[in-house]
Amino acid sequence: MNKHLLAFFGGILLAASAAHAAPVVQQEPLEFGKAAATRFTVQRDGAPAIRYVISQPAHKAPLVLFVQGSGCTPPFVGLGTPNRYSTVFNVVPLAQRGDYAVMVVDKPYQPEAPPHAPPGVATGCPAAFNANFSYDSWLDTLRGALRHALALPWVDGSRVLVFGVSEGAVMAAGLARALPEVTHVALIGGTGTSQLFDFAANAYRAGTNDDDTLARLRDIDATVDAINADPRSSVKFAWGHTYLRWSSFFAQAPGENLVQSKARVWLASGMRDDSVPVLSTEVAYARLRALGRDVTFRRLPRAGHNLMAEGGSMADVQKEYDAIMAWFDRR
Repeated sequence: MNKHLLAFFGGILLAASAAHAAPVVQQEPLEFGKAAATRFTVQRDGAPAIRYVISQPAHKAPLVLFVQGSGCTPPFVGLGTPNRYSTVFNVVPLAQRGDYAVMVVDKPYQPEAPPHAPPGVATGCPAAFNANFSYDSWLDTLRGALRHALALPWVDGSRVLVFGVSEGAVMAAGLARALPEVTHVALIGGTGTSQLFDFAANAYRAGTNDDDTLARLRDIDATVDAINADPRSSVKFAWGHTYLRWSSFFAQAPGENLVQSKARVWLASGMRDDSVPVLSTEVAYARLRALGRDVTFRRLPRAGHNLMAEGGSMADVQKEYDAIMAWFDRR
């Protein structure tokens, strides 16, 4: 082969290599009080960039990923300003301990500030957010962020806790199934079956009599029929979220995802949770217990969706979060 052909084919190989080059990664140093942190942005071809914040302890440390609840409220507000704060409970205090690499991932196309809408719904979210957000797209983003973080030099990948709250609990179970690197998973106020079951269970609880309950169930069925008729719609809404969001989440059963994972499991639910009925979480717990899995279930009397009991305080919630970290530390 002459030198001209070698140069030609060499050029092809270089072009192919460039096409498969490592993604462009940007990083911005941050700090949470005395704790150092970094904000990474990982560009991807054909998909939204992955952006996440992770603390940087002074020594190699286990990884803790917090997955926030529903809606598009950003996990951090005012980064780079004196008025910065986190909307995800316990992220900053845990990072400041310096015992873990603590991370939170942005949902793609989320706004920089909380939307002017009730928390936990998507009615006030940007159109681009709603067009993109589904169980599968969010799982893909979280999985990409976690894999990127596991390669960081200060992360001990042998111990990984995914800590999901509400909608984030659904994602935590999915990540535990998708990534064998996840060794521990904690679900706070998380459904154990399909979220569609949660609607039905709440209808039985709210019904004043059988006829009232049946009417509520018929309304649910009618809404689900509408969602199933246009499951990819990002402009039609039900119960505060797009049809796209509901159709993709209804297809998931977190309890079964946990069964298919290798992770140790911690469940915590308020017994008076009026969003995710505790009986839904009991389904997952019973399934895992029957299989002899390592699972802990904290049922909190008089507590609601955020684990706070009537007349209680955030100090009580903090105790529950501390118990989870103690469980993670001793395994």
